[in-house]
Amino acid sequence: MRLTKVSFLFVICGMFLAAVFHSAHAADAGFEALRKNSAQIKTIQADFIQTKSMKILSKPLISEGRFYYAAPDSFRWEYLKPLKSIVINHKGKTKRYIYSGGKMVEDESGGAQGMKVILGEITSWMSGNFDQNPSFKATLKEGTYTQITLTPVGQNMNGMLQKVIITISKKDAAVKSVNIVENESSATIIDFKNTQTNKNIPESIFQDIE
Repeated sequence: MRLTKVSFLFVICGMFLAAVFHSAHAADAGFEALRKNSAQIKTIQADFIQTKSMKILSKPLISEGRFYYAAPDSFRWEYLKPLKSIVINHKGKTKRYIYSGGKMVEDESGGAQGMKVILGEITSWMSGNFDQNPSFKATLKEGTYTQITLTPVGQNMNGMLQKVIITISKKDAAVKSVNIVENESSATIIDFKNTQTNKNIPESIFQDIE
């Protein structure tokens, strides 16, 4: 996946993770419980599989990686294959690395500063703050898992994003999957597995790239 597509994915993730929620009483109670449970999460580490499907593709594009989070604002999102790249946010500094010439090198194109804003929204969600972005309307559905469907409000995302479906584990309030539906013929699904919450993560994870 090209970096432009990776950046777009982070933009969408940042938007849905900070989205505003419905005002209906039952939904408010559910969202309040999610906020309370999410606030108890101090660290997260998980593997992920990202599947991009488009009508024009003969088969989906699949990427795999791992991510780490430590409160209040440390974050590492790492693609391991087929293309390697890393975004790290730690102590107010955001850096992006790409694999080039047989090693990881820092991307000095300026994109890291944009990522800092996006990651700030993501870490805000990790702390349980869901009501920062009025760009989405949300509905909540309870079942085996908690499912939140976000739909854009206004016209600014027409043709770019139709809806986002987030599935959350009731066991630990961690996200299990994210389905980003761009239109009827294009969608990106991120499935998280081997998720561990509140386990110690060495600080070096947010400092070293190897």
